[in-house]
Amino acid sequence: MKKYLLILLMLTGGYVHGQSVTFNDLTNLAHLSNQEAYNYLTQARSFKRDYNMKNTSGMQMEGYKRTTPDFKWETVMVGDGTKLDNGALLRNVYYTSNNKQHILGLVTQAGKAGLKLSFKGLDADKNIFIFDSDLYNVSINLNIYNGAGSVTIKQKEVAGIEY
Repeated sequence: MKKYLLILLMLTGGYVHGQSVTFNDLTNLAHLSNQEAYNYLTQARSFKRDYNMKNTSGMQMEGYKRTTPDFKWETVMVGDGTKLDNGALLRNVYYTSNNKQHILGLVTQAGKAGLKLSFKGLDADKNIFIFDSDLYNVSINLNIYNGAGSVTIKQKEVAGIEY
């Protein structure tokens, strides 16, 4: 009986398309260079590079996209940030998805990661969740009409720590 359950699980597991990045993955991406982020997203998480461009301050930004057969998509953008006077870079990571469950999962994971929910509210179009910790400021938006949402993770400047 166990053998049949295992076979059934293996056969149906191929049709389930779960969230491909976790909240922990997104915070870890904030510490990686663009090349390291490329390696991680394309090799470990099956994203494909969608674009690369320079922002107004000359930083190289790269976008990655993952699309499933049921037309659900996820994007991750890395490379943006703030350059400090000492030359260190505080990086930002941006994640978007048109799958409501992915965004709600990230809200839950942010709370479980120990970040403090400093604001929870609603405007005309979206639910807004803002989390804070000593290292990150995280803003999560969930569109109330179509379920698409976004996550923005910004590193904070911490005294005595060089990035």
